[in-house]
Amino acid sequence: MRTSEYREIIDDFQEEITRRRRKLNPSQKRAIPFRTELHERDERDVFNVPLELLRYRKENGRICSSVMTYEKQVGTLQDKNPEAQEILAKFLREKDPEKTEELKELILSEGQREPAVITCDGFLINGNRRRAALEELKEQYPHRKDFGVMKVVILPGDGDEGGRPTLKEIEEIENRYQLQTEGKAEYYGFDKALAIRNKMAHFVIRMHYLSITALST
Repeated sequence: MRTSEYREIIDDFQEEITRRRRKLNPSQKRAIPFRTELHERDERDVFNVPLELLRYRKENGRICSSVMTYEKQVGTLQDKNPEAQEILAKFLREKDPEKTEELKELILSEGQREPAVITCDGFLINGNRRRAALEELKEQYPHRKDFGVMKVVILPGDGDEGGRPTLKEIEEIENRYQLQTEGKAEYYGFDKALAIRNKMAHFVIRMHYLSITALST
C-alpha cells in the first residue's frame, strides 16, 4: 500500500537535480506551504535550475480533462518520457493562452518573482505555466540566459530531513498555490471537477491504508 501513498521517484532524474544543485549557490530563501514550514517561517533554498531538468506532472489539475481524453483515445501517458512531456506542454499552452502571454509580459518586465516548487526529481508541483512561458521567452530571446533557468524550491527526497512528500502533501501544496491567481489560468469547470475527484481518490487511498495498518497492530 506504500506505493499508493507516495509518488514514484525517478532515480536518474533525482541524481541529475542533486548533481546540478551541488554546483549552484542558492539565489535566495523562501518559506513554502509545505507541512508546517510556512507557519513556522522555515525557509528553503531557492535554486536557478535549467529548464530542461524540469518536468510537467500529468496530475496537474489544470489539464486533467485533456489528459483523461488523451488516455482514453490513445493510451497512458508516462510523464517521465520526453514524448509525453511534449504532449503535456501542448495541453498547457492550449489552456488559456492569454494568461500565458500576460505572464510572459510580466516576466519580461520584472523577471520571475516567485519560485516554483518541484519534487526532488524535477516534477513541477507549482509553476507549470511559468515554465511554459520561460520556454517561449527562451526561443524568442536566445541571448537572454535568464530565460533558460527557473527559480525553484526543491522538496526533500528519501534520505533527506523529513522524507519525501506523500501524494496528499503534494495535493495540499498545489491547492494552496491555486488560491493565488496572479498570472495563472483559472480552472475550467471539468478540470476542476476532475481535480476534486482525484483529491478524493487520494483521500480514500490514505484512509484505506490507515485502516489496514490499524487492523494489523
